[in-house]
Amino acid sequence: MTARSRAVFDIWLATILWGVPTLFIHYFARYLDAHTQNFWRYGSALMFLYGYGWWSGEWLIHRNQRAWVRVTVAAVLLVAYQVCFTLSLYRAMPAIVSLLIQTELIVAIVLSCLFFADERHVARSPWFILGACGALAGAVGMVVFSPDFVAAEIHRAAWDNLAIAVALVISAAILWGAYSVAIKWCLEVAPPFQAFTGIATVATVAFLVLAATHGNVGAIAQTPPVVILAVFLSGVGCIAIAQISYGRAIQQLGVAVCNAVILTSPIVAAIASRIIFEERFTRRQVISAAVLLAGAAAAIQARNGNRRRGVSPP
Repeated sequence: MTARSRAVFDIWLATILWGVPTLFIHYFARYLDAHTQNFWRYGSALMFLYGYGWWSGEWLIHRNQRAWVRVTVAAVLLVAYQVCFTLSLYRAMPAIVSLLIQTELIVAIVLSCLFFADERHVARSPWFILGACGALAGAVGMVVFSPDFVAAEIHRAAWDNLAIAVALVISAAILWGAYSVAIKWCLEVAPPFQAFTGIATVATVAFLVLAATHGNVGAIAQTPPVVILAVFLSGVGCIAIAQISYGRAIQQLGVAVCNAVILTSPIVAAIASRIIFEERFTRRQVISAAVLLAGAAAAIQARNGNRRRGVSPP
């Protein structure tokens, strides 16, 4: 297998693995609180990363103090994102959350334009402006045309639940966009594997504190064995292996191509959620989803176009 073929395999593997976390988290909500499942999922991922680092000979932790400052900032953003993202799946179905979270691509590009001079050309691109408007319009349509929105107009409790779910997803998208910028900041002083292992270490400690103070760490022992196995596999697969695969793919294919492929991950969530949880979209929601993903793709095209014209890559 050539290096490029391996990269193509890696990015599709990451896409599939990132398409299913919403399903796992929504399923685990029956047994575990949000903070507890976050700790055990990230703890499982961290054990795998340490084992992989030992087996491959990779340095696990960067020794540069400046790198640790940046890693800690990124980890704080990751923890805040994960809390909002996980809580949203206690109130909304997996497919709609998986689609709405894609607006983080717009947020990431906007924040990159603010913090990095080499990204500011993107904000003036017609592709980006059109894409951002399309993505936001699609996100609004996904909510307004949902059956939950119709029910919310009749029942106040349903409205409160929907409003909180949307607020959590929007917050998660903003935080993930900020985390994406923080990752670029980290990679200026640390290799990808060391950076993410450091971030995962800090994040796991934070999740342990949250689970100990606001959750129930020991609840995992009271769940069925199949759930314990699923928690472990979701952490190893959807967090650790997906991150490693994504990092390797970026080195060969570039960020723009990889992000364009990752946009298809909600399709995995939508198909699986329809089968497992019987989640169905209305015709207008399907159109809104297409507009959202097309808008995000246009925004990526704006960044990619600037690179071809000689703008420095992130």
